[in-house]
This record gives sequence, C-alpha cells and structure tokens, in this order.
Amino acid sequence: MSHKRGRALAGAVAACLLLSSCGGSGGGNSTPAVNSFPFAREDQLPAGTRIDVSAKNLFQMGTGDSWLYTVQDAGGNPIATTTRRVISGPDASGRVSITDDDGGTTTTTYLVSADGLLDTSPFGDGTPGSVVGPILEYATPLYPVGAERRHVRSGPWGEDLDGDGIGESFRFEFTQVFLGFETAQFSGVFTLKDVAHFRNVIKATLRPTAPGYTDYSITATEETWFAPGVGLVKALRSIVDSDGVALDPPHTLVFKSGNVAGVNWNITAPPPVLDGSFIDVAVVHNALVYDSVRNVYYASVPASVAINGNRIATIEPVTGQVSYSAPVGSGPNALAIAADASVLYAGLDGSGDVAKLALPGMAELGRVKLVSDSFAGQSHAQAIAVSPVDATVVAVQMIASFGIHEGVALLRDMVMQPKRTQEYSGNNLLVFDSVGTMLYGLNNETTEFGLRRIQVVADGLAEDLVVPAQTDSGTRALSFAGGRVIAGRALYNAPAVTPAGSISGASDCVLQRSSALLVCLRVSDFGNGQARLLIADSGTFVIGASLLYTLGEPSGGPRRLVEGPTGQIAISYAAGGIGSVSKIRLFSSAQLLTPPAPPAVVWPVTSSSTADGQVLEVGLAHNELVYDSLRNKYYASVPGSVMGVGNSIASIDPATGQVTHSAPIGSEPGILAISADGSVLYVGVNGSGEVLKLALPSMTEQGRLRLPFVPFSGPQVAKTIAVSPVDPAVVAIAMRTNFPGYGPQGPVALVRNMVVQPQTLPPSSEDSLLAFDAAGTTVYGLNTDSSAFDLRRIQVLADGLFVQQTVTAVEGFLVRNLGFANNRLIAGPALYDAPALTLAGRIAGAADCVLQRSGDKLLCISVQNFSTGQSRILVADSSTFAIGASLLYHPSEMYGARRKLVLGPSGQVAVSYASRFEPSQPIRLFSSSQLP
Repeated sequence: MSHKRGRALAGAVAACLLLSSCGGSGGGNSTPAVNSFPFAREDQLPAGTRIDVSAKNLFQMGTGDSWLYTVQDAGGNPIATTTRRVISGPDASGRVSITDDDGGTTTTTYLVSADGLLDTSPFGDGTPGSVVGPILEYATPLYPVGAERRHVRSGPWGEDLDGDGIGESFRFEFTQVFLGFETAQFSGVFTLKDVAHFRNVIKATLRPTAPGYTDYSITATEETWFAPGVGLVKALRSIVDSDGVALDPPHTLVFKSGNVAGVNWNITAPPPVLDGSFIDVAVVHNALVYDSVRNVYYASVPASVAINGNRIATIEPVTGQVSYSAPVGSGPNALAIAADASVLYAGLDGSGDVAKLALPGMAELGRVKLVSDSFAGQSHAQAIAVSPVDATVVAVQMIASFGIHEGVALLRDMVMQPKRTQEYSGNNLLVFDSVGTMLYGLNNETTEFGLRRIQVVADGLAEDLVVPAQTDSGTRALSFAGGRVIAGRALYNAPAVTPAGSISGASDCVLQRSSALLVCLRVSDFGNGQARLLIADSGTFVIGASLLYTLGEPSGGPRRLVEGPTGQIAISYAAGGIGSVSKIRLFSSAQLLTPPAPPAVVWPVTSSSTADGQVLEVGLAHNELVYDSLRNKYYASVPGSVMGVGNSIASIDPATGQVTHSAPIGSEPGILAISADGSVLYVGVNGSGEVLKLALPSMTEQGRLRLPFVPFSGPQVAKTIAVSPVDPAVVAIAMRTNFPGYGPQGPVALVRNMVVQPQTLPPSSEDSLLAFDAAGTTVYGLNTDSSAFDLRRIQVLADGLFVQQTVTAVEGFLVRNLGFANNRLIAGPALYDAPALTLAGRIAGAADCVLQRSGDKLLCISVQNFSTGQSRILVADSSTFAIGASLLYHPSEMYGARRKLVLGPSGQVAVSYASRFEPSQPIRLFSSSQLP
C-alpha cells in the first residue's frame, strides 16, 4: 500500500544524499539555498458526485485480520509469499495498526472513519513527516471514476544531509485515481465482484543546498484492488528514481488466503455470495417507516444534517432515489404511519412536540406538546404507535433528560387524555393490537425487559400486566399479527402475554404481510462483517432459509428491520451509533417471496477405534439425549437453530449412528425424560415454557402443560424431568426462569395427568436433578449448580411434594445423572443408602455413573485428565465399589467439556456433550466387549 512506499522514499532519498550519490558533484548544476522548496500544503480535490461504498466494507481491518499473498515478478511468475496482518485495534477512536512484510516489515497506524482510511504518518515520524502530516490514503465516499485527487506538501527536510551547514528541503506529492469497479478472478472457483481498482503515485523530491548537487526524486507507483468484505486482494508495486534506476522492481501481490472479519477465505473454495441485490441509500436518519399505499419509505432526518436536516426524506424502493419535505420542526425522530397511510406522526425532539403530517404532502395537520418534568425538563417522544382502526388515536411513550420516562400518553384528535401510565417505567417500543383496544409496550433499556399490556380506556390508558420478555437491549422490533405480539425474536399469545415460541439465533422479527413467514435479523456475529436474514415459520418456529444480505455490516450501531414492498426488506442503520454510518440498505430477493427448500440435513457419522473399543461419532446438534430400550434407539432434542429440522426430536440408530427427525414439536425443545415402559416421552419446550407429552413411537402429542408464572421471575421452563417408574402419567419437574443463557432456579412440582399439583417446593430448593425411588413414593433431588450440593429426600403426596430430609452431597458440579436402583441413590460417582441418605461409597476417579439395567455393574465416565485429555469409561462393582475395567473411549478430549453418560444397548454407552452455553459437540457411541 502507498504508506509503505512513502516510508521507503523518505529513507531512500536521505541515504542517497548521505552517500553523495544524488546527481553527482563537482561540475553539475548547483541548487542554491534560495531556491529551496517553500513550506506549502496543497489539496486538489476533483469535482463530481462521489460514490458511497459504506456498505461494501472495502477497507476491512478488524481485530485479528490477516492476509496471505503470492508475490509474482513482472512476468507473472511466483517468487515468494508475503503477509499483512492487523496487530492492534481498532480502538474506540478507530485507530488500527497493520504490518506488511513485502520487502521488509513495516507497521502503519491508520485512523478508520466514515471519511475513509487516514494514514496518520505517511512519511514517517518527525520532520519532514510533521510537514506532510496525515493523508487520506483512501477517501470515502470515493471520488468519481477517472478523476485525480492530488495532495502536495513541501518544506524543510529538518536536517543538513549534504554537509554545507544548510538544511535541505523536500516536496511530497500523492495522487490517486479511482479506476472503477471490476470483477477479479483468482482461481477457477474464486471470483470476486465489485472490486475497487485504484492507481496511487507518490513522488518524493529532495533538494540539496550544496553546490554540485541536483534534485533527486523517487517515484513509487502502486495499483491496488480492494474487494468487499476482504480488503486488499491485489497490488502492483514498483519504485524508480530520477536516474531511471529500479529501487523496487515491478511485482504483484495476489491474494491467496486469509482470515478476515471472522471468515476464512481461500482461493481454493468459492467466496460467499449475497442472496439478492441491494441499494444502499446514504440518508442519515433517526427512524424509518414504509407506506404500502404509495410504495415509499419515510425517514426522519436529524437537525445535525446540513441542508436537509429537520425534514422527512421520501425514498423510492426500486431506485433508492431520495426527496425531502419542507422542514417539519426541530429534531424529527420517532415516526409512526397510520394503517390507511393518511397521516404520518413525527416526534420532534427539539421542541418536545408530536406533529401530525398529511400524506403525501407532509402538510402539518396539528401539533401537541408533551409533558414537562420539573426536574428533567421537557419530554419528547421515544416511541409512537397509531391505532389500526382510528388514525386519530395515537400512543406516545415520553422520555425526558437523563433517560427519565414520563409514561405513555394517549392522544385523541391531538388532545392528550388525562389518564397515562405510571412514570419511570419505560416502553421503548409500542404497538396496538388489531382492534385498537389494547396497547403493548416493551422495555429494551433495562435489565427488566418488561413486556406490558395496557388497556385503552375512554380517558386514556391503564397498564394491567407486565411480564419479563425474552429480549435484550438489541431488540428494535415490536409488532402485532395473527393474535400474537412479536417482541424481537419471541412471540407471545395475546391478550394473556404467554410465550408461544421464539426464533433461535434471531434478534428482531417481523411477520410478512402476505404470508405466515417471519423475516428476522440474525444476531450479529462477533467480529464477522457478514449479516443474514432468517426466514422462519411463525407456527413451528422452524428456520427455513438464511439469506446473506451483506458481507460488511457496519459495527457499533443499532439495526432495525422494516418490511417494504413484496420481496424487499429495508435494514435501517440509524444515526448515533458509536463508530457506525447511518444509512438504509434496501435488500431485494426472490427468496423473500418464495424461500428455497432448506437443504437436506445429513449429520456426519465417523467411526474410529481405541485400544478398548469402537466409537461412532454422530455430529448432531442437540440439547438432551435419552435411550429407548424397548425400541433400541436414542432420542435427542434438536434446537431451533438447525435449519429445516430444528425444533424436532431426532432418533439415532445405535448400530449405524444414522439420524431421522420427527415433525416439529414446539419452540426450542430441551430436557427429555422417557417412561419406564417406553410408552411416552416428556419434552421441555423452552421457547413456550411448556412440557409436552408425546406418545412413542409416533411422537404424537398427548398433552401440553404450560408451566407456572412466578412473580418477579416470569415464565418457567423445565430444567429437569423425572417420570415415576410405576405410573407414566406422574412426573416431577424442576424449573428455572427462562432468561437468556441460564436463569435462576424455579419451583419443583409434581404433575399428574399433565396437571400441576398444588403443593410445590419453592425456588430455594434448587434441585437440578430428580429421580424417583423404585415404588414412586419418594423423589430425590440434587443441586449441582451451587457449592451447597444439597441432596434431598422428597415425599410424594396426593397433592404434590414435601421435603423430608436434606443432606450435603459429596459430589455435585460434574454430576449429570441421578438414579435409583437396589435401594440406593446413585448421585454421580457416589452411592447413598435409601431412605436415610447415608453415604455408602464412591467410585474413585469417576465424575458420573449410571447402573446397568440388569445387574450390579456401574458404568462411569472418568474425571478428565488435564494433562493428556484422555477420557475413559470405568466399569465398577456397585457393592464393593471396585473398578474392574478402565476403557479408553477418547484419546484427547477437550478439557472441561460438559459430558453426560447415557446407558445404551448392551455393550454400548453414549456420551452427550450438550451444553446451554456452547454449541454441542458430537454424540459419541462407544461400544466394547468389556462393557456389560
């Protein structure tokens, strides 16, 4: 890149004069000191419309990015390889340091901003570097194709290089021409489009002062090619001096591979391709809405925008052309459009008003000032919603200085009604139901994340319910469709506001106007510029497609999804995000109209062996694993993130590892429990906070239980389920709050025929694992989530559960199994005599144990070996606790992996690596003749 040429020139011209090799001496043309280059700074910027490339991410330089190039000589022959890599940053100010080892390693610090790529010191440090100062090596938006941008700097060199006691002077010239966008092919399978081609020339001239010396110049020429989302993919470089001597012969750097923005790129594999077309509209804006009657978008333009600030921008979806209204008031921000598109409401932050504007002309029809707080001052509209049945009825969330919420007000014909919701409880997003009698509000600013139900009454609003929502601070969408509230990625049944399900891996979802499909923004990948839209079924919550809409997602700012005309989605990047560029991407794709059938899911099955047995590794993403001894198959719950077959129950053949899937059963199936007679499978469905009872082997639903709502905690999900050995209609369920990740403990309940019995154990019981005794009259519970490791004996009553005894278990944290056999409780590696819960013994070196179905042998998974990573299955006697065999099933397992041992058919055990915190690893089916 040109910064490297600049540093090379500075060093070369200085060395030249010190070696007395610049222009000769003795009879040459002298250059008196009076002709020294004057101090000058000149910038020649071409005219014409500049080209916005903010969405292309041409100059990708993120943390950890690296590039490998093949170096070719002038004849195109490969002669070496060279690397570039980011070694620090970007920091909060946009500074990032990058090394380049072409012809010797140099390190350059850039300042990356919306204005482009600023080389902070293109001529090195000190004078003359201080005279040159920073140069925009690549200015954005780009200047017109073919136009020349030129920067000239001149002045004192800062040293006496020729020894005559007078300091030399210099002239530095940087010119750049953007040559246009090209298609570049790097291999038979690797072709990049929209590659930006530049020609850069740096000329540095040193003017000596001693007689006999003449000007000496060095010119570096570099042509560069930058690809969207990748960065520099090709560079043609050369350096020649004023005597025609090649100081750096012409050579070319050609991209070979790299890790850029979290993506591994290699010219041996095809690059990622967008799943549609796009137009990027460079409108700095606060909010965006769509007018389906006139097929245009409206955006509020903040006051800070020169010329067009304080206006409403109208955007044409096909061309991206923008027009502007007359000024509408000070600081337009929140927008809401009436269902009949007759009016647009705009919150004016600068004055604290809400303006009612006629469409399409934007003439003002009315204005109302919001409340003022004696402490926080004038409030303004944070969110606005219009009744779907009456365009004159509007709800406004008010917020003042310091983020103090002033409640939600109802406007009727631009008159604020007297009854408002309480102050200091924020609803950052608002939406009416389909008949306008109920309003829903979502708080996305605090850890409460409350979803509120608010009644619309004759004289205003009355809040009557708040529940914790499955959302976070990144949520920007709240809508109502099909009798459900869609809050971010989660759907709620209205008006009860009970969870219906959620879309795995999504941040915000909207329901398409013309179908039952949800379009969702996928959660941003950390450090990955790629961004996708998920297409999901609103009934089954199964993801059917994932559409790549950009290779270069702006970082630091919020995104909001706005459905436009059929087949188009707008992604709004509002003003104000740290380090972000406000714009609107209009993404169009035929796949939004007719999503492609998801690819057939084939889970990889690989076989291997150890000295002690054979292993089938099944690469199945799963949340829980159980074994059906009646039908000789494993069942696994498949998370909703798996495209096409998520939210199902997978059946695994123990002999071959082959997988089949049930139909979708609900949103985010988690914990599983199978009855002793193999008649039913219980499934905890985390997305809706329910437990399903499925008939085996058909997987047809026999019952559905919604778990209770716990005050101050919210909806519960099943943490563990145990089925009575004598009655498959009786189960014990330990619950937890359905927070992202892993929520606080919930109650423990007994369920008979899918009805929760009234006497439950409080959340403080903290039972992570449950197991019935042989008669079904006692339940044992073990806490594995805290240092207490409490072990409880719980009596089964006619109307619920009652704790009879609590002792401290010797093991807890690594335990994944709790079982009962031969009048003993098996809690991981420890056995307890029942019912007294006295310690009978433990299996040395074991982390978790299960008892074989017939016999007295324990099968245990060993504590992981920190130094070797070896993992073993121990075969031990349940009476003497003696270990009879130690069988190697994995030679080098990742230390700290979450593992659960599942007893399979005779001679086989399964090891499940399901985790709530990390993507699951494969299921390992270990078979050995030494296993009972």
